[in-house]
Amino acid sequence: MPKKQGKSSGKVIIGIILVVVVAVAIIGWHDGLIGVTPIENINNFSVDNGTAVTIKGEITLIFGDLVTVSDSTGAVGFTWADSGSLSLHSIVVVRGVVSSFITLTDVSSVAPVWLIA
Repeated sequence: MPKKQGKSSGKVIIGIILVVVVAVAIIGWHDGLIGVTPIENINNFSVDNGTAVTIKGEITLIFGDLVTVSDSTGAVGFTWADSGSLSLHSIVVVRGVVSSFITLTDVSSVAPVWLIA
């Protein structure tokens, strides 16, 4: 009797769907869709100093190592030693520690978004 061919193609489809779901989750995390603190919350003193945060916004100022990131609700500044690699008006995800209502310290990464601005 001939073998059924449907089972192997079903496994391939499930594998492809699994890869797509994992890829979308990784891109979503990287591009700041998951776990982002609104800049407005930092500016309104809703986030305590010393809190580790992830923010997402547009680079609006680069002056030496000083970088400012803004969104429609506010702005936050921080220093970044590799500021020469950044571009004005690019959308980035920044991970750091709140040091005041307008600044971050201990910034560990400034990553341009991949797909989802």
